[in-house]
Amino acid sequence: MSDTILIRHEAPKGFQFISEEEYERFQAWQQAQRGICTWKLKDLARYKYGTKSTERASRYLTKHRHDLDIEQGGFIDYVNTHNGWQIPAADMMDYLLNHPD
Repeated sequence: MSDTILIRHEAPKGFQFISEEEYERFQAWQQAQRGICTWKLKDLARYKYGTKSTERASRYLTKHRHDLDIEQGGFIDYVNTHNGWQIPAADMMDYLLNHPD
């Protein structure tokens, strides 16, 4: 006869538990994204917010301009991208990991 212990654990606010299979699919997708050299604004919106709408992504880039602007040591040329964003995908993914707001 074996004893059974039930433990209840709630994920912190803003997090959820996913299956190992879902996690592995996400990891594969994330690696594939790194293979893309540059993102447009819609690519950033899909990656960060899971949507095609670019409004939030645009606000994020504006909010973090002091970190991201090439003139401030970042990797996005804000001056020359006013007609279409050219965002280095790998650099942006790393930045997002370190600045999740």
